[in-house]
Amino acid sequence: MMLNIRRKIAETLGMKASTATAIPDGPVSDDWFGRDVCRNCGAATPTPYCGQCGQKAAHRFVWRDIRNESWDRIRLFEIQSVRTLGRLFFSPGTVAREYVLGRRAAHMHPLKLLLALVAILVLLLAANQYFGHYSYAGRDVVVDRMAQRVMAFANWSFSLGILAIFAGGWIVLGRRLGYNVIEQAILAIYCQSIILALIIINLLPTLIWRSPEFILWHKSASQYYVPMFKLLIVAVAYRQFFLIEIKSDWLKLFSACLIYATINWVLLRIYAFGIFWLVSR
Repeated sequence: MMLNIRRKIAETLGMKASTATAIPDGPVSDDWFGRDVCRNCGAATPTPYCGQCGQKAAHRFVWRDIRNESWDRIRLFEIQSVRTLGRLFFSPGTVAREYVLGRRAAHMHPLKLLLALVAILVLLLAANQYFGHYSYAGRDVVVDRMAQRVMAFANWSFSLGILAIFAGGWIVLGRRLGYNVIEQAILAIYCQSIILALIIINLLPTLIWRSPEFILWHKSASQYYVPMFKLLIVAVAYRQFFLIEIKSDWLKLFSACLIYATINWVLLRIYAFGIFWLVSR
């Protein structure tokens, strides 16, 4: 009866019969896994991978399988992310251009990389209590609430740079090589990812020296050199992605960087005003 019900559901959803009948009603057995049949789509599979759906041949789970499969997935993610980050540090625009032009298996998806780095940064800020250390900690209720709000909405502020990077490239260089909106957005996301990686590296000392005095000094110092590194990363990315010759097109590159810096400054001020408004409600 249950099999007939599943067949009715499969027919309603447009599923193939082989897919609907692939899983039997009964106990798990070694014989079931010993057949050369894909247990995902039901197709004959004499090879280690199914030629129809691509799934690896399924076997009964044992402890080492869970360990091996988990490690394979983590290792693949780590190797791909480390390789992408390594190239992004020196060639952010080249990586974005290669990804846009089809070399996608060699680089981690820009959104996956961005989300992973945002998660790492949020965890890092929570571990070192970076926004919990300021001159009036515990003495100013409004500032205390503002710090809490900043942490609550931190993942939004980490993404503001994407809009600024995109705007600088689109306004000045958008028609240069025929990139569309999505392709230029890929450049912005990759560029912001390397900026987040730089911020993470810059924050690592605060995990070792956690005294409020050091963190306050770190904040004060960072506001001078971090923006310069951000601007340098964006300038290199623009030059590589749009194939800019410094001698002939330096003015366009300068204009794009100026627009990026201006919009980034404005967006951060709007973000700060929004935080202040939320705190004062």
